[in-house]
Amino acid sequence: MRTLLSAAAIAAVVVAATDATALGLVMAPNPPARRAIGADVVIVGKVAGFEKDLVQAEPYPGAKQKTGYKVAVVKIGTGLAGADKMKEIKVGFIPPAKPNPNQKLPGGGIRPVPGRGGFGMPDLKEGQEFMFFLVKHPTADFYMMPGMSPPVDMKDANAQKEVENVKKITATLADPAKGLKSDKAEVRAETAAIVVSKYRSYPPTGGEVDQVEIKADESTQLLKALLDGDWSNRAGFRFDGPPTPLMAFQSLGLTEKDGWVQPVIVNNPGAPQVDYGAVQKDAFAQWLEGPGKKYVIKKIVAKPAGSEK
Repeated sequence: MRTLLSAAAIAAVVVAATDATALGLVMAPNPPARRAIGADVVIVGKVAGFEKDLVQAEPYPGAKQKTGYKVAVVKIGTGLAGADKMKEIKVGFIPPAKPNPNQKLPGGGIRPVPGRGGFGMPDLKEGQEFMFFLVKHPTADFYMMPGMSPPVDMKDANAQKEVENVKKITATLADPAKGLKSDKAEVRAETAAIVVSKYRSYPPTGGEVDQVEIKADESTQLLKALLDGDWSNRAGFRFDGPPTPLMAFQSLGLTEKDGWVQPVIVNNPGAPQVDYGAVQKDAFAQWLEGPGKKYVIKKIVAKPAGSEK
């Protein structure tokens, strides 16, 4: 008996596993290299102090009620992206709830209730140093730490290694033309995967979005560069570093309207497993020679604050 598994079904699993920001279904944060892709500002900085009062602001676009944000003043040690000539930056976060001394345990006794926030979000303290992945609050005068992009504690053993990995991402996004013109196929493919993933990233703060076409010649260059990479199962499903060409392809969300037809994966019992990534790459190459010639990548952009009302 043969098992037929559509590539569409597999694609749904891949997207669910890789697009944590857009779907909010994955219980682990994105790796630092991918946190940098969706950030407005990436820095290494130290908490220097706090503003006196909480700032009332919407926790997400379109929220009916505001919540209190504690605002830290962070001195910038190293600006990795978006910081320009800034020396300090305001970082707002929802402080943990105060412990509830009256909460009773099932077997008797009481225990405090920890505050709840984004995944692994720290309750910032003066003197702490982190690598931050920040996005601008839609309406307030501070930046935020997205729920799936917690900061990296610079005391961690792997912190410096993660900083170097993030530097590669931010350098690529600062000058993608350099990577796309490289004589090394793997560099061209990695650059394209990073840029496409940036274009196809949903706002970490949520809210309504538009999809705007990029320039046609840039789109063609990026799509062709994706084919220079390794799409095999071995390399295509790498979740601990930068996005792979296969992941970038999945983020495009191609449909029949684009002339895309999902290949069908056929696995016979006892036979070697079919390389899904390789099949997708072949189908993508054929599509680019046909309907894909007219396709233009669409960049996901947030609608202005208030437009969703």
